[in-house]
Amino acid sequence: MLGQKKEKFYQCKNCGFEFSNLEVDRVCSNCFACTGCEVYTCPSCNSEVVVKPIRKIDS
Repeated sequence: MLGQKKEKFYQCKNCGFEFSNLEVDRVCSNCFACTGCEVYTCPSCNSEVVVKPIRKIDS
């Protein structure tokens, strides 16, 4: 059984709108090159809100 996500609040640096991670979907969601990034789209101005940036993959 999966646990519930813990609610966290973020503020858009572009417009200042505050939102919860439970209110919006993540832009990146476990792709094949998942590096643990966490990026959301601000529901107010549609700017990207980067919480954890995408890490470069060593090749």
